[in-house]
Amino acid sequence: MGLDGGTYITRSDVLRGQSWDMATADNTRSTRGGNVASTLKRKELDRDSARETSWTTCSISGQPLQDPISADYLGHLYNREAVVEFLLGRNGSFADEGAEHRYLNQLRVAGTAFDHLHSLRDIFKVHLTPSHPQSTEANGSAASAAPYVCPLTDLPCTKSPFVALPSCGHVFSSRAVTQMTDGQCATCSTAFKEKDVVPLNGTPEQVHALRDCLDTRRPAKKRKSEKKAHKCKSVHADDNSGADQTS
Repeated sequence: MGLDGGTYITRSDVLRGQSWDMATADNTRSTRGGNVASTLKRKELDRDSARETSWTTCSISGQPLQDPISADYLGHLYNREAVVEFLLGRNGSFADEGAEHRYLNQLRVAGTAFDHLHSLRDIFKVHLTPSHPQSTEANGSAASAAPYVCPLTDLPCTKSPFVALPSCGHVFSSRAVTQMTDGQCATCSTAFKEKDVVPLNGTPEQVHALRDCLDTRRPAKKRKSEKKAHKCKSVHADDNSGADQTS
């Protein structure tokens, strides 16, 4: 039971020794010193890992993205079925006990992050272009390859800003959209307005700007304020930010 110097192990030593990460949460390497009440800090993902995760997992369920995939007007990606389950849960309707637990966990973890989702009008289906096998080989492994690419420029989604056209759901790099000077989707020729373009997995500044204009962007029977629509400027990413990179 003794330690160096004739000391004895205490309950604090046992509790702190259960996890080395916990023991070093207060930046001390001693299991006898420091703050016993320290809590384990969450490990934060690096920027590249966080961006890759946002392109491969559903924002609301944390599950891998799979068709049909939808986006909201803030640029977050979802599995459509997960959004349907969330909306049903908000109305107190659960398919089973597991659905209720998932809904409660989502509220506990996300807080008010999804308060803007009221109905299926708040999301739209997106059409993503999977990356080519050549992209995987060029990056060395499947893990390092971007899951999606721009169908026009072949730029990877994890290295360049991407946007979605809500009118048709097609997804392109920001660079490609700036070249669509006729205001028509290059894939299906559906007309779109530049102010309606939605940056996907954008910067915090872009998400904030999109949230300010949320009521004017989502389709509605009656718009509350046409004046507000004129004030809302386009926030789709441009090449001047220097974010466009080639893989």
